[in-house]
Amino acid sequence: MGNFVEEHLRAINTFMPVVVLSAFEHPHDEIVIQESPFLQVQVLYKKKWPVQSHYKALEKGYRHLQKMGYQFKLAHLHVSWPSGIAFQGFLKNLPYVITEHYSGYQKNRRHEWSRLAQHMARRIMNKAQVICPVSKQLANSLQEFRVNSPCEIIGNVVNTELFKYQEWKKQGPEFRLVHISSLQQETKNIKGILRAFKQALSRDPMLHLSIGGDGDLKWLQEQIDLNEIPSTKIRMLSALSREEVAQEMSQSNAFLLFSFIENQPVVLLESLCIGRPIIASKVGGISEFIGPNQGILVESEDELAVAEAILKLKMDYADYDLAGISEEAHAHYSHQAIAEEFRQLYLSVRPSIASGHPDPNPVRQ
Repeated sequence: MGNFVEEHLRAINTFMPVVVLSAFEHPHDEIVIQESPFLQVQVLYKKKWPVQSHYKALEKGYRHLQKMGYQFKLAHLHVSWPSGIAFQGFLKNLPYVITEHYSGYQKNRRHEWSRLAQHMARRIMNKAQVICPVSKQLANSLQEFRVNSPCEIIGNVVNTELFKYQEWKKQGPEFRLVHISSLQQETKNIKGILRAFKQALSRDPMLHLSIGGDGDLKWLQEQIDLNEIPSTKIRMLSALSREEVAQEMSQSNAFLLFSFIENQPVVLLESLCIGRPIIASKVGGISEFIGPNQGILVESEDELAVAEAILKLKMDYADYDLAGISEEAHAHYSHQAIAEEFRQLYLSVRPSIASGHPDPNPVRQ
């Protein structure tokens, strides 16, 4: 389960019990049950057929939940394909809503997945009661993808107990930037970040970059060496816990993201919640929540613009209201804020939830 999905579920669980059903490829068949922070039934399965095995595993888990006494009146599907195949078969009579964040629906990425997968994803979404893309830009992409179900934008959610406002405490003489991601060059443009940082560093030596994540650190070190960035000006980060990510952000002046493609990156929302401005490329839905008060946006692939943005942000840093950035982000992306949006959505789909006699045991999948 990805961080963005888990935080959505934690938010929903504040007003309605959550049950999670999922299926994953594994060397052997097994049902794994986890009861905290909400009931999770994970079906591990040996892959024999690309889609059928996944479908059968989901059905196995669903029957297991039924034997446990659960009766389901509503489903919430996170990411349409392939788990949405269940709603073409054994769950075909269960109403469902979908949260979608996948950037593959954008026109310049659709070639990355098969026509069959695209056809099935479209079919699954067009049977949903409501689609909840995380950005307007993704909603537009879904319409271009010929999705006709009603759309309601509900953004990603941040654990604001962890990513809360941190007053800036100077860590030294340097202006400190941080980048944390999967380090995938084809999406995150790590090479562009390093080249842009080197340009800025050549004009102002009082800069520092911490960069890393859960990607290929050996490759990252090769790119750092290739750009001849002094080791005193850059620090490589390994995979971090959420607590460690929050700490890195709080010890930095700003977050730097120079992606080729995005939707609504949670990492940017987390930085805002801590009270740190952003430098990011103007792609996907980023411009929907980053304005002049939250940082600086640049055109994708414009490395000179990134270098200029770093220098400008440093020069104007005292003008940014860090506490105000945090307060506004909390109002939009906290568990409480997103939970209320989902509560209203569920009421529109299952009005009986508001009657005082809610449907028993609704499921989130």
